[in-house]
Amino acid sequence: MTSNEIPPMGQLAPLIDHMREIAREELPAPRSCRVKLWDDGTFDITIYHSMGNDEREWITYERSTSEILYLYVDGTGWKTESFAGEGTLHTPTYDETEVRVITTVEPPYE
Repeated sequence: MTSNEIPPMGQLAPLIDHMREIAREELPAPRSCRVKLWDDGTFDITIYHSMGNDEREWITYERSTSEILYLYVDGTGWKTESFAGEGTLHTPTYDETEVRVITTVEPPYE
């Protein structure tokens, strides 16, 4: 998409519906859906379930590969690195993780 406007949401509806069907099978209820659109035509879609504490599961669309992914993490922590005069970098760490490709789909925007 080559435009300076935020892309229309309607073209994402089939992808979101497909992801909702997958989430019904993969994630326990309740589930939440988050869609972010940018004016350069990129977007993020995530359907997630937070189980409390540091355990989370989600289904997400990976726009660089057009894959729908399942992700699971448990035991969130942080690794901190300090750089002299440059600041600090905080990177999440997990006790347990799972990532798998569920399917690949056609991108909704060209």
